[in-house]
Amino acid sequence: MFIFGAAFGSFACCQVWRIRKKDKSKWSHCMNCKYRLQWYDNIPILSWLMLGGKCRKCRKKIGYAEILAEVGLALVFVLSFLLWPGQEASMRLDVAEGIKFALFLLSLIIFTILFIYDAKWKELPVSLMLVETVIAAAFWGVCLWQSYTTTGSYDWLSFVLALVFLPGLYYLMYRVSGENWVGGGDWILCVPLAIMLGNAWLAASCLFISNIIGSVTMLPVAIAKKKKKMTIPFGPFLIIGFLLTYFLQGVILNFMSI
Repeated sequence: MFIFGAAFGSFACCQVWRIRKKDKSKWSHCMNCKYRLQWYDNIPILSWLMLGGKCRKCRKKIGYAEILAEVGLALVFVLSFLLWPGQEASMRLDVAEGIKFALFLLSLIIFTILFIYDAKWKELPVSLMLVETVIAAAFWGVCLWQSYTTTGSYDWLSFVLALVFLPGLYYLMYRVSGENWVGGGDWILCVPLAIMLGNAWLAASCLFISNIIGSVTMLPVAIAKKKKKMTIPFGPFLIIGFLLTYFLQGVILNFMSI
């Protein structure tokens, strides 16, 4: 899982620049000198360390986004396997659970691209979020099928409230504030997050955790820069909030049922 995560982290970071530059070239290359990367330049984590984070030819710094994406997604892939809520079913080689896990990992790759893109340029590519929404819908479809085959029912009210709590609330803030409180891309990102969580309590928890992490992280920055108003890339905090909520959903739902 670590190796797969590192490889897809490298792929995700590469796609960030391809999307930004509208680069449709076949091979990966240095953004500065256009040197075409060889296979030994593309070994996740190891190549960056051996090259000291620089291009092999022009020696210009590559940056830290690449190594952070590779290590970060590698660790998240491992955590996804270890903390997967349906791990018992996965161990029994349950087909539906396997499909869910594969869709979840695919979502993680897209979330990594969105995370880096928003952190760098304070923008979220709408086309990529629409792709993620389709993947989330497929994920939810498997969850729906599992629910009906095991219990014969599904909590539709909780699912609808999840959509109200996350994308609904963010869209309202976006419209009321004229994009001053929430960016236009944030509420769209909330759609697939809410669909994958599929539960009102989990959606509310994601909303709470994301805002707490965002406030704790960005408030000291705002104070240090003495800015009363600053643009905050909130996509990364939503993604972190979603991951924490999903992995800790058992704890959260048990707490809410007390």
